[in-house]
Amino acid sequence: MEETTTSVERGCAQAAVVAALLLWFVLTLIGGTVLVGNVQQDPNLPGDLATLLPAAAALLAALPAAGLAWLLRGRAGWGATLAIAAGLGAVGGYLMIEGTVRAALPGQANTAALLQLLLLVGYVLLLARWLPTLLGQEERSVAQVLDLHRLAPSTLLLALGLAALLTLFWPRTGALGDRLTSLEIVFRSLAQMTPQVLLFWGLLFYLLRAQLSRRWLAGLMTVVLYLAFSLGAALPNADWGALLWPALLLPLAVLLSELRAHEGGLYPLFPLAWAYRALPALFMDPRDMEAMGIPELGHIGSLVFAAVGAFLLGLALWGGRKLLQVLEARSTTAMRLAFAGLFMLVLCSAWAAMYLSVGAPGFYDDGFLIILEERADLSAAADIADEQARRQYVYEALVQTAERSQAELRQELDELGLPYRPYYLINMIRVDGHRWMMGRFADRPGVAQVILNPNVREYPNRQPLSYGSDYSPSSEVQSNLQAIHADQAWELGVLGQGVVVAGQDTGYDWTHPALQAHYRGWDGQEAVHDYNWHDAWDDAAVPFDDDNHGTHTMGTVLGDDGGNNRPGVAPGARWIGCRNMRRGFGNPGSYAECMEYFLAPYPHGGDPFRDGDVSYSPQVINNSWGCPDFEGCQDDTLQPAVMALRAAGIMMVVSAGNDGPACSTAVEPPARYDAVFSVAATDDRGNLTGFSSRGPVGDLLKPDIAAPGSGVRSSVPGGGYGYADGTSMAGPHVVGVVALVWSANPDLVGDIDATEALLCRTAQARPVDNACTVEDIEEANSPEASLLGEGPICACGDATGTPNNLYGCGLIDAGAAVQEALEENTPLNPGPKTPATAAPSAPN
Repeated sequence: MEETTTSVERGCAQAAVVAALLLWFVLTLIGGTVLVGNVQQDPNLPGDLATLLPAAAALLAALPAAGLAWLLRGRAGWGATLAIAAGLGAVGGYLMIEGTVRAALPGQANTAALLQLLLLVGYVLLLARWLPTLLGQEERSVAQVLDLHRLAPSTLLLALGLAALLTLFWPRTGALGDRLTSLEIVFRSLAQMTPQVLLFWGLLFYLLRAQLSRRWLAGLMTVVLYLAFSLGAALPNADWGALLWPALLLPLAVLLSELRAHEGGLYPLFPLAWAYRALPALFMDPRDMEAMGIPELGHIGSLVFAAVGAFLLGLALWGGRKLLQVLEARSTTAMRLAFAGLFMLVLCSAWAAMYLSVGAPGFYDDGFLIILEERADLSAAADIADEQARRQYVYEALVQTAERSQAELRQELDELGLPYRPYYLINMIRVDGHRWMMGRFADRPGVAQVILNPNVREYPNRQPLSYGSDYSPSSEVQSNLQAIHADQAWELGVLGQGVVVAGQDTGYDWTHPALQAHYRGWDGQEAVHDYNWHDAWDDAAVPFDDDNHGTHTMGTVLGDDGGNNRPGVAPGARWIGCRNMRRGFGNPGSYAECMEYFLAPYPHGGDPFRDGDVSYSPQVINNSWGCPDFEGCQDDTLQPAVMALRAAGIMMVVSAGNDGPACSTAVEPPARYDAVFSVAATDDRGNLTGFSSRGPVGDLLKPDIAAPGSGVRSSVPGGGYGYADGTSMAGPHVVGVVALVWSANPDLVGDIDATEALLCRTAQARPVDNACTVEDIEEANSPEASLLGEGPICACGDATGTPNNLYGCGLIDAGAAVQEALEENTPLNPGPKTPATAAPSAPN
C-alpha cells in the first residue's frame, strides 16, 4: 500500500515538474517573440539586439530543462521526466542554432538553409550518440537510436501514397512558380524537415519510448514537444502569422508519430513530411500572403484538407493498430508489398491525373527587364497645341529612341534564342524567363539597370473574393456620388460626353449592363475590340475580368445601365481597357505595357512600334493599383512612363494605397510620382479612412486629393453590383470628375496642370491642424491600428491646414468643378469641340 501511495505521489510530482518545464518553455518563447517585436519597432535600440534575442530566448527556455536532466540522471523512478526534460533541452538547443544561423545570414535563405542542415543534422547525430547514455539506456549505435538501420518497403510505399493523398488538391488549386525558385523551395524544405524528423521522430521518440510504458504515449509526448517547438517559428522576426504553418503541421506530427510507432523505420517519414511541407510552398505564390495576409480560398481548402486528412489518418492508424498487426501476421511480405504498391500507384496516379487534367502544368518562370540609360527628349511636346499632333510627336520620339538604342541588344537576344518584348514608353526590353541570364546584361554600356520581372501564376479553378451582391436598383443617387455632388454636375447637363476614359486593371466585364453601352468598341450592334482592349498577360482578344476589381472601378467612373442603376460619376463618357494584372498582381512589364498601349493603341496581334495609332488614345487613365517591391518595382521604375504620358497630355489618376494610418505610406509607384494625380479615400461624410495611405513622399506632398472609398457600390462581373473599400474605389471618382470637367470645357483637355489646379480650387477643404507627435506615429504604426484600420488624424509631415498629406487639396467636388469649367468656357472660346481622342472608325 505504501509503495502504491509513493508511486502515485511520485507520478503527481513528475507531472507537475513536466508541466512547469513546458510552461516555462512556452512562456519564454512567447515573451522572446514579444520582446523581439518591441526591439524591432524601437528606433532607439540597436538593430543587432533583435538578431541576438531569438537565440538568447531559446537558450533561456532550454536551460531549466537541460539543468534538470543533468540533475536527474541516474535517479531511479524519474526516467520519463528525465527523457522529457532532456527532450526540451534538445529542442531549445535546436532553436538556438537555428536562430543564430538566421541572425548571421539575413536575407540569404539558401545559404542559411545549407548551414542549418549541416549544423542541425550534426547536432542531432551528436545528441543521438550522447543522450541515451545520459538517460542510462543501453548503448546502441546512432543508426539504431534513430531507427535508420532498417527499412520496411511496404511502409515506405504506404507513406508515399499518403503523401499523394494529403496533397491531392494542390495541383487543382495552385501552380508552380519559377523553376529556380521551385528548386530552392525543394532544397529549403528538405533542409528544414530532415533534421526535424531526425530529432523528433528519431531521437526523441526513441528516448521517450524507452521510458514510457505505451507506444502511443511516447508518440503523444513527441507531438507535445513538437507543439512547444513550433512556437519558435514566430520568434526570429516576431511574426505571429508564422504560427499558421506549425499549426497546420501538428496534424502531420500526429500521423508521423503513429507511423513511427508502427515500427516501420524512419525512412518512410521523410517523403511524407517533405511533401506535406513543401507542396504548399511550391504551389502557392508567397505574394498572396504578402498582399492579403491570408492564402486564396482554394489554398485554404487544400490546407484544411491536408490537415484534417493527416489527423484522421493518424487516428485511424492508432485505432486500427491491433487489426493491422493481425493482418500483418496473416500475410506474407510479398502480399504486404503488393498491397502497399497498389495503394501508392493508385494515389500517385490520381495526383498526376489531377495535375495534368485540371491543374496548370509547367512553371511560371520569372523574367527580367533590361532598362537602358537613354531617354527621348520630350520637352518640345509642351509647345504643340494640337492634342493629336502632340501625342504623335511623343510617340515617334519614344519609338525612334528605343529602336536606335536597343538594336544591339535585340540582335544578341535573337542570337541567344531568348524570348523578349521591347518597349518604348520606358526604354527597356522584357526577357521572358531565363532570369539566370540577368548578369550577362547588367554591365553593358548604355544599360542603366537589369531588374527582375516576376511572373504571376494563373491558378486553376480559382474563386476570387466576392464583393457581395446587390441587384436591387435604386432611383436615388448613391451616397458616395452625393458626397462629391456629382448630381449637381448632371443637373447642369454635363455627363462626360465626348471624353474617352481608359482603365488598366484586372480586366473588365464589358457586357455588364452598366458598362456595355459606354464601351468604345460597341456600336450597339457589334463589338470591335481592336484599339479598345489589350491583355498584357494572356493576350486575350475579348475583354474579361478575372478578379472583380477592374469591373468595379470602371463602374464608378461611368457606370449606368440606363435604368435605376447609375454607380458612375460620368455616365456620358466612353471607355477602353487594358488588363495589367493577373489575380490582382502585376509586374513592371505588364504595367508599362498597358500605359504604352494607351499612348498609341494598336489592333490585337499588332506591333506597338509600327501599328500604334494615337488617334485612338484616351484622355485620362484610371490606375487603381500600385507596384510594390515584391512585384518587382523600384521607386523610379515606372517614372519615365508616367512622365511620357503627361508630356502627351494624358492624365494619370492613381489611387494612393491602402497602407495607412501611418505617415509616409503613400510611397508605392506610381502614386509616389509628382507626374500623377494621387487620390486618398474617405467615407461618404468626407472623413479620411484608417487604411488610406498618407504622405509625405520625401519633400513631396501626397496624396493630391480625396474621394469616397468606403463601402462604394459599383458593378461586378456577371451583371450584378457589389460593395468594396479602398483607395482603388476612390480614384475612379476623380477620373469621372476629370471627364465631367473636360466635357464641360474641352479647352482643358490635355492641360493637366490647369485641370489639377481647378480640381484643387473647387475641392471641399479638409484642413488638419494638429501635427503628429512621436506617440501619435507609434500609435498609428501599432498592429492594433493597422488591424482595425484606425489611427490618429494628424498632419503628417507638419503640413497643416489645406493642402495636407492626408486629404491633399480636400474632398473632390464635381458640382463646383463643373460649374467653374463651364464658366471658363467663354463665348470667345466656344465649344464643345470634338476631342482628338474620340474613336474613329475601327479598321476592318
